[in-house]
Amino acid sequence: MLEIIFAAVAFVGSLIYFNKKSLQTSVWRAMGISILIILAAIALFVLTGSRFMSIIIVPTIICSVYVSTLYREMLTRIHERQQKLLKQREG
Repeated sequence: MLEIIFAAVAFVGSLIYFNKKSLQTSVWRAMGISILIILAAIALFVLTGSRFMSIIIVPTIICSVYVSTLYREMLTRIHERQQKLLKQREG
């Protein structure tokens, strides 16, 4: 039950944080950083012999929100650029 609460708080908190912050890194770099963070969380979980799954779940959720926010911003910029080019072509 505690893991579910931590996961929900991590999800909502990271959504709020990343939607307010302007992110300027590439999606590929964010994916690489996220993979490293998740691997570090798994290594920490294994090396400490922990039974607390939130050590893996919370960083995974935060990293997934980070990458998906970057991807959404990239798609929004592409769409805005296409709309601008379409308006220039028409008028």
